[in-house]
Amino acid sequence: MNLKRLFMLLFILNTGLFILVVMVINRYQKSTNTLEQAYQMQYKSLVLAHELRQSSDDLTRMARTYVITGNPLFKKQYQTVLDIRNGVKPRPKRYNGIFWDFLTLDGSIATLDGKKIPLKELMKEANFPEEELNLLFTSQNESDDLTNLEHKAMNAIIGVFQDKNGNYTIKSKPNYKLARELMYSDEYHKAKIRIMKPLDKFYKMFETRTKAKVKEARVIVKKLEFYVTVIVLFSIIVFLLSFFIILFRIVQPLELLRVSMLRLSKNDMSVELDKDKYQDEIGDMIGAVDVFKDNTKKLIASEQKIKLSMQEATSANKAKSIFLVRMSHELRTPLNAIMGFSNLLKKSQNINEQERKNLTIIKKSANHLLNIINEILELSKIEAGKIEIVPKSFNFEELLKEIESIFEFRCESKGLKFKLIKSENLPSFIKVDELRLRQILINLLGNSIKFTKKGEISLYVYEQNKKLFFEVKDTGIGISKVNLKKIFKPFEQVKKDDYSQNGTGLGLSITKELISLMNGTIYVKSNLNKGSEFYFSISYEDSSNDEIDIKIDKSSIKSIQNQNFEKSILVVDDIKENRQLVTQILNQYEFKVFEASSGTEALELYEKNRIDLIFMDILMSDMNGLEAIKKIREDKNDRKIPIITLSANVFLEDRRKALKAGANDFLPKPFEEESILALLQKYLNVDVYLKEEVKQTSSHIEDLPIEFYEKLKEYSTLMRNEEILKILDTYLLNDSTKKVIIELLENFDYQQIINLCDSKLNKAV
Repeated sequence: MNLKRLFMLLFILNTGLFILVVMVINRYQKSTNTLEQAYQMQYKSLVLAHELRQSSDDLTRMARTYVITGNPLFKKQYQTVLDIRNGVKPRPKRYNGIFWDFLTLDGSIATLDGKKIPLKELMKEANFPEEELNLLFTSQNESDDLTNLEHKAMNAIIGVFQDKNGNYTIKSKPNYKLARELMYSDEYHKAKIRIMKPLDKFYKMFETRTKAKVKEARVIVKKLEFYVTVIVLFSIIVFLLSFFIILFRIVQPLELLRVSMLRLSKNDMSVELDKDKYQDEIGDMIGAVDVFKDNTKKLIASEQKIKLSMQEATSANKAKSIFLVRMSHELRTPLNAIMGFSNLLKKSQNINEQERKNLTIIKKSANHLLNIINEILELSKIEAGKIEIVPKSFNFEELLKEIESIFEFRCESKGLKFKLIKSENLPSFIKVDELRLRQILINLLGNSIKFTKKGEISLYVYEQNKKLFFEVKDTGIGISKVNLKKIFKPFEQVKKDDYSQNGTGLGLSITKELISLMNGTIYVKSNLNKGSEFYFSISYEDSSNDEIDIKIDKSSIKSIQNQNFEKSILVVDDIKENRQLVTQILNQYEFKVFEASSGTEALELYEKNRIDLIFMDILMSDMNGLEAIKKIREDKNDRKIPIITLSANVFLEDRRKALKAGANDFLPKPFEEESILALLQKYLNVDVYLKEEVKQTSSHIEDLPIEFYEKLKEYSTLMRNEEILKILDTYLLNDSTKKVIIELLENFDYQQIINLCDSKLNKAV
């Protein structure tokens, strides 16, 4: 018999026995309850019969005592006993044979703390058979006759006697002799005997009946006790039998199988497996292990090849990581010089307009190259599992307004409509990775603008179950079913003859991975020539305004205000061009600058001069930046001056290493001048001019004809720089006004130019 059938049989047998035991125990419990009820009925009946007899004795004793002593206490007690028996007064809770024995002294008061109920009613509630109940009633009736004699005797004591109608209306002298004769007369004793005869007969009938009921219940209980014992013993036998079957049919073979598998796991192929010994599931398992043994032999034979392949793959992956890090460093270093010196040259007053345009092209190209490098590095970090999501509290409404402002302008410049739809239940403050969320939204909406020539682009945002949902829809060229399968793959791009877009094809791949890291999902629906719809969700936490770190946006910094004090700054970099870039930026604002080409040289300058801040490169020959920082921080005379690390290695671990070594901040290459100024403001408390201040001054430009502002607005909306420069010359603007507009143009701040035009046009109206 196989194990499944054996288990089924044992299960049914044990279950049946269990149910039988439960049924018998239930029956046994009911029988014990019946026996207990019989005992309770016997006791209750005896109590009632005893009370009937006791009340008669109490009445006799109280009446005789009153006749002899004349004490009204006993007459009052006599009447109380009658009232309790007839339900006129409450019955004491503990009303037993000795109740009245404690109340024989003057001033004794009986505590009647029960309920009012006649003795006859209690007898009926006890469910006596009618024959027994009649005997009790007969006894009580006879007790009433005896009570009449007792009344005569007690009234004789006070000189009250019956008339011919039996009423106590005749008053005379007290007759103590008559009272004693009545209480001790043969008539009184005969009445007493008449009470006890039916009561004695009741006792005999009651005893016979209750004994029979108790005996019957005991017989059933004993029989059921026997059944329970037999069934329990049989169940124990079946259980032990089941245990031994499981032990010898399952546990022991499994243990042998476990030992064999452990030996196999240690590549011990000398294990012998007898798969024909067990004709059941265990035998099948042994057969499977035997197959595993044969396969393992084959695997061991090819293990060396696998190890070699793994070593090759590990080496290739390591080489890839080294290449990416090296590529990042080698490309960012010259880019830092290209972008930095381009910015410095653009600020020069000695270049013509064509040279300024050429510098703008250089800057744009460098930015494009930097974006490509960043995307490749971003994907490599995702693949290596090194990217981290850093949730921070921020104003979600402001982020959506910023996105709306950016893409309204970009859509307007292409003749498209942009719609932002927000549900009413959106939280104002949330905690997620703000930079990653902005990156995702800009990437998806930017793609929509790229591939849409007419119609509209919309962003719908709503919240549900502690998740934020975003829907990006456009009326662009759409995506075919073939391309839908590969748009989220790296280096894949949707290409059409009339659309030529630059890029690496990494944007959507990175977007998908970032959404996944933020506990979300993304999917897309699209129809060719009708448009595309991207749907994604991310998890978030509630936040508040109090949890938001207030920071000045470095992009809003324009320059440093004139300072009336000197600050000394040490610039450390082994590449001369990088040192010169930082030095020239600082020299513009009259800082005293020291230069060092290695960590050793930096330490010498630090010890000889009073330095207020250090810009420290990391990768240098002789002594690298991290070692130099550690030595400065270990110096007992360390003045805790701010140290900013500059590095073309932009991985998160590079930042952590720098901060752990003792640096105060980390600035990745290439960097903008505004980043340098923001750090100077943070650590040296210098005052800065903000771009907002420049914008405010733009409102004071000279008044010009309305058609000038109309044309300027039109060309700014279309981002036509050449036409803008022409009308600036045509209308002969003064130098200050022209400088403001050109500065906004160079910063690609077309929206500010449009706002300026709107303000002038509105005033004219």
